[in-house]
Amino acid sequence: MSTITTPSLPSTQKAVLYNIETKTLSLSTSHPVPAPSEKEHLIRVHSTAITNGELTWAPFCPDWPTEHVPCYDVSGTIVIPVPGSDLKPGDKVFGRVDAQREGTAQEYATILQSENARLPAGIGMLEAASVPMSAHTAWQALFEKGLLTGDFNRVPYVDETSGEIVGKELAKGKRVLILNAAGGVGLHAVQFGNLVGAWVVGTASKKNEEWLKGLGADEVVDYRNMSIKEYVAGDDAKKFDLVFDCVGGESMLDGWNGVKEEGGVYISVAPGFGEPQGGKPKGVRSEWFIMEARGKELEHIGKFITKGVLKTAVDSAYEMEGFEEAFARSASGRAKGKVVLRVGKDE
Repeated sequence: MSTITTPSLPSTQKAVLYNIETKTLSLSTSHPVPAPSEKEHLIRVHSTAITNGELTWAPFCPDWPTEHVPCYDVSGTIVIPVPGSDLKPGDKVFGRVDAQREGTAQEYATILQSENARLPAGIGMLEAASVPMSAHTAWQALFEKGLLTGDFNRVPYVDETSGEIVGKELAKGKRVLILNAAGGVGLHAVQFGNLVGAWVVGTASKKNEEWLKGLGADEVVDYRNMSIKEYVAGDDAKKFDLVFDCVGGESMLDGWNGVKEEGGVYISVAPGFGEPQGGKPKGVRSEWFIMEARGKELEHIGKFITKGVLKTAVDSAYEMEGFEEAFARSASGRAKGKVVLRVGKDE
């Protein structure tokens, strides 16, 4: 392990802690500053975003200590770079830390070289913290797992020479359904589907309809007043090539009514994903998955942010001292986008 020798670096720091035995959150002012391994950058954290439900992950994360630092989406500034990295102290980065390790609701945190990318132009540090998990999940669901463009090697990109977006018709003629389109993952999926020319339908409350259409949704189904079964109403032409479930529960089960037989795909990231009673429709491929943090992929996605065609949404931002309110807001199910903790003061 490398040692921290920077004179101005403290030995302790403020950190939000989750006790996995008592299932309670607290704020410590004397948590140790981590020492990075040779594969990790040490960053000064600016902001970190909450993933709804993350406090329930302890049974799947055996390496969590009794008092675990939560939150894994982060933006920050390099303090100690990985040896040989092209990053240097002072560079701004964003990324997603694997939830098996300690999170980033602390003033200083570590992140693998493979998990982060340079902060793209066109976005602030607070907003950037809301991007990584949501964008990775949506990108991988539509293009890698859902094969919306037919091949994961055929994805949209920003041409380095012309600055133009290539691949805007890769999914023309395809229909995509996003369940919980107004959530952090869903709003990115809406934009990625629109980016490649698919007809995008999202489920959300009526109040979010115009906002989602501004992001690229062609139709918004008010889930409070209409089920997908009612939306389809027996018309196979209204069924979808790809259904992406970001919510689970009854909505997930209802989503099966929208997937096309013989070639349709149903992808989910929600806990409890399963097939409907009687089995899934004939010829449908389905998969539940957990996203992977990939720095190169995040850099690729960041170019759409700089281009101005990918928007993020911060539902609300809290200081570290407001951690209880922040986690409660995220757990409410009413957040439009991500709930973010503002850890540092500088941009």
